Amino acid sequence: MENPSYLALAHQSALRRQMETVANNLANVNTTGFRGERLLFAQYLTPKAGNPGIGGDGAQRLAFVEGIGTYRDTRPGQAVKTEAPLDMMINGNAYFVVDTPVGQRFTRDGNFRLDSQGRIVNTEGFALLDQNSQAIRLNPNEPNIEITKQGEILAGNNRVGRIRLVSFVDDQALTRLGGGLYASTQDPVPADPRAEIHQGLLEGSNVVSVTELTSMLDIVRRYESAQRILDSEHDRARKAIERLGRVA
Repeated sequence: MENPSYLALAHQSALRRQMETVANNLANVNTTGFRGERLLFAQYLTPKAGNPGIGGDGAQRLAFVEGIGTYRDTRPGQAVKTEAPLDMMINGNAYFVVDTPVGQRFTRDGNFRLDSQGRIVNTEGFALLDQNSQAIRLNPNEPNIEITKQGEILAGNNRVGRIRLVSFVDDQALTRLGGGLYASTQDPVPADPRAEIHQGLLEGSNVVSVTELTSMLDIVRRYESAQRILDSEHDRARKAIERLGRVA
């Protein structure tokens, strides 16, 4: 296979990964607390000469595009008003902490409810934790629930507890899981005191559908362009073989 074909195939492979990322963003445009991702690219130089006859070590090496990972867009999504007493939105760089069968996990999705035991749980049934890493419990029929900006939960005139908020030195190191949850190998630290909780609101996805659709169209055009290079190289090789056959 000739060098142009290798380069075109490497480009298509990177574009395919980019399309998967964009498609995932679009699929979560209405997911509470979702944060879009972008693919990171790097230049990969072949360790050996790729263009024989061209002088200079640098000139002889081929440069390929390589997808090396993704980074998360940490800008907050728009506020969505629900008026539900246990819907919460974080204003600031922080995460809720929930208890799962495999340990504590972190989320920006503040869509909570009361379960039959009076615990505040997310849509997966995982309990929201307080500052002592304990599940927060209320009377299942409690009509008056107030949550302050500092995360204090009041049921009637009684203080029930304070919601635990955490942050991380490097948000990009968080591993995305299903259900709006994240895992981390880092130890969480207390959130900035300026981070606030707003009751009756949810944080929408920060994905802008028009931007993602534009990116998708651009990827398709570039993929088709690379395919034309492959088709051209195939035709060139086929014609060269036919001519050599006639000479022979």
